Amino acid sequence: METILQQGPKAGRHWPAEAETYEDPITGTTVRRFTNYPNTTNRHLYFTEPAFYDDGRRLLFRSDRDGSRDLYSVDLESGLLTQLTDLPQEIDGTTRFPDRNTALFWCGRRLVSLDLETLEIATHYERPEGYYGGHLGGTADGTRAVVALSEALDLDDERDPENREVWMNARMEAGPRSKVISMPIEDGSAEPSVHVDTERWLTHVNTSPTNPELITYCEEGPWEEADRIWGLNLETDETWQVRPTDADEAVGHEHWLADGEHVGYHGWRGSRDDPDAFFGQVRYDGTDRREWPAPDIYTHFHSITRDLIVGDGTHRGVPHLLLWRWNADADGYDGPWALATHDWTGDDDVHPHGRLSPDGSRIAFDSSRGGNESDVYVVDVPDDLEDLPRLEDLEVVS
Repeated sequence: METILQQGPKAGRHWPAEAETYEDPITGTTVRRFTNYPNTTNRHLYFTEPAFYDDGRRLLFRSDRDGSRDLYSVDLESGLLTQLTDLPQEIDGTTRFPDRNTALFWCGRRLVSLDLETLEIATHYERPEGYYGGHLGGTADGTRAVVALSEALDLDDERDPENREVWMNARMEAGPRSKVISMPIEDGSAEPSVHVDTERWLTHVNTSPTNPELITYCEEGPWEEADRIWGLNLETDETWQVRPTDADEAVGHEHWLADGEHVGYHGWRGSRDDPDAFFGQVRYDGTDRREWPAPDIYTHFHSITRDLIVGDGTHRGVPHLLLWRWNADADGYDGPWALATHDWTGDDDVHPHGRLSPDGSRIAFDSSRGGNESDVYVVDVPDDLEDLPRLEDLEVVS
């Protein structure tokens, strides 16, 4: 590495609270918009990442309010914003070690860790030229960072945002060389371990929050063409399909539940034009698979435990976060209820990416409804979901 990466003087500075509280116009729930800086993009971490920290009192988010994308946190009680990074290149692929105040991200080609209290940084790896680095994962014991690297292709320069599926299909069919690697965080001299090396497009590493040996990664591409959800044992390099798909099935948007044993996802049977949509949970070894109906294919689902599930709704007439509650007597879910309005309008609009807090009392989501490219919102989950309107009672605009 040519230079030592160092924090700039803006790391640690506070921004005045921008929070505003309002009652959702459709559901009546209490919603707080935490970012409101004009002409900016502010997003909480991808929904698979543990962005709530400090016992759920603070939330990590990314913002370009200072001219470059850096990492920030917000105190969910006071609304005070803190800038956590001031680095020469934008950050990407951000995550946090489970139950630890350490974040991981890419800064350019460097894999960097950040102590969320002291704001000290360390560089652990520099990815080779000609490769992209995907979402990072931190193992449950805090010792290793894990990531999927994928070879850059000429067709990446020709990507048309209006024809994303065409580009994804071409990239998948090209078979870029990809690797799943891990590297020690504390031993700076250690070389990374290569666990998977293949000519398939691999992305989206997710680490089990309880078992440091277990991760999932995905085979990327149009879901109906890819065998998406894969498991990997970092100790043995054994790899397997977590939720195999038949010819008429598609699944994705996988995430770990807090037990570190089960993986949530959603998908559909049939075609995109006439889908039988569902969401589900499965043990990492493919056993204990359960699936339930979903309102549409264009959504994300997240759960901490089986008790409560949040779905993004859709941009095709359901512009609300949705909740499902486990009913043990029926061995299934009640709902969905509408929780908060996000006004998601299309695939080129910001996705809500609803994420439950560790105790299930709050949900973070992104929305452009306030006028910015994207802002960070948090909605309280009411004690009695029956106080919320059911989706079936709302007017759905198709």
